Amino acid sequence: MKKFDLAIIGSGSAGYVAGIRAAQLGSSVCVVEKDEIGGICLNRGCIPTKAILATVNTFNAVKGATNFGVKAEKAKLDFKYAMQRKTRIVQKLKAGIEFLLKQNRIEVIHGTAVITEPGCLKVGNNEIKSKSIIIATGSVPIMPFKIDRVDVVTSDEALNFDEPPKSILIIGGGAIGVEFATIFSGCGSKVILVEMLPRILPEVKDEKIVVLLKRNLERQGLKVLEGVKVNEITNTPNGILSLLSNNEKILTDKVLVACGRVPNSCRFESLGLKLDGHRVVVDEHMQTNILGIYAAGDVTGSPLLAHKASKEGEVAAENASGLDSKIDYNSIPNCIFSNPEIAYVGKFGAELDCAIVGEYPFEGIGKALCIGEATGFVKVIADKVGKVKGVQIIGPHASDLIEIGVIGVKMGLSADELGDLIYPHPTLSECLKEALLDVTKRAIHKTYKKVTNKVC
Repeated sequence: MKKFDLAIIGSGSAGYVAGIRAAQLGSSVCVVEKDEIGGICLNRGCIPTKAILATVNTFNAVKGATNFGVKAEKAKLDFKYAMQRKTRIVQKLKAGIEFLLKQNRIEVIHGTAVITEPGCLKVGNNEIKSKSIIIATGSVPIMPFKIDRVDVVTSDEALNFDEPPKSILIIGGGAIGVEFATIFSGCGSKVILVEMLPRILPEVKDEKIVVLLKRNLERQGLKVLEGVKVNEITNTPNGILSLLSNNEKILTDKVLVACGRVPNSCRFESLGLKLDGHRVVVDEHMQTNILGIYAAGDVTGSPLLAHKASKEGEVAAENASGLDSKIDYNSIPNCIFSNPEIAYVGKFGAELDCAIVGEYPFEGIGKALCIGEATGFVKVIADKVGKVKGVQIIGPHASDLIEIGVIGVKMGLSADELGDLIYPHPTLSECLKEALLDVTKRAIHKTYKKVTNKVC
């Protein structure tokens, strides 16, 4: 029997980070992993999709090179090489995590962990005693249709295609579906994106952003169907036939089921953990209803984000190590890697009474025009006294720019305080400055009538 201060089930974004943090605090730690080190994010999620997107974005840039005075008419996409590059990046990062675990003297145990009682685990024939346990088992895809994993696939299989399909129907217009639609459209596939709710990206509570993205997806050649449900999928000799609720029949080479994910908590249902559906219920310290058992990451429910999982892993590890640590869910950024990108943090305007909104378009920013990416805008949501409560960005490098908004929301700063910072020129961050100053009608590169913002 092996004994540890902390045992962690899962080595994804929550698990491995929790292990390293606990080791930093002096705890003896083991991490149990039934699959690959790094979890879904590294192996079949965030990293591989971004690697392929980088190829797609580069290919699109080359195709549009004539706009910059560069002739590159014979550019071709080598999909096989792009997939090999994706695999190399994943393997390099996985080796890095394995090195960090080893350097922090964290024992990695491969197999499926079963919690027999608080403080006790079984992994195969091995028994483990631990003062505390962190459940970090992530999430699994929702599968409303039969998946053959060849022609009807999840994101796992879609990341390992030998070549881009000539045509693909994607079921689900959330962040995952939109991202894969961007990937395959950029690779030359005919893409049909189907969302059963009234509009794609239902999590983005700003209609202007969603309308702009939809328009750009359609300009890229995608067909977007909203308020339409896929009722049936049938394998035929000529491809996959999808029957839609609007009576439309669509034949494609592949179907990608991207209907979202659910917490992977089924292994712990008999333990007596408090569950809300599939979600393991935790308090602000990531403690479950069972003393000494914590949970972190996707298994605790939405938002299912790698950076949220990592922070929860840190908080769980710190509390398991005797500290008093909490997480602030109000300032967690969310990013959608579409074209253009979307990123947001905090409140949307519709969620805040008496919101004051500042907004500025990227087409007014010199750097955006120079790089040929001027589609989109920044929107700042402030309360009636000017405190930043939310920031939304659609446009170039939105995922890199959103951290300025995170700081404003987290620190409770006013739009003027953030806007009065000196932003380097020429950079995309100037769009944030203008939107922040627009809250109090101070944006330099915007004209105003002689009116004041209405204050409740």
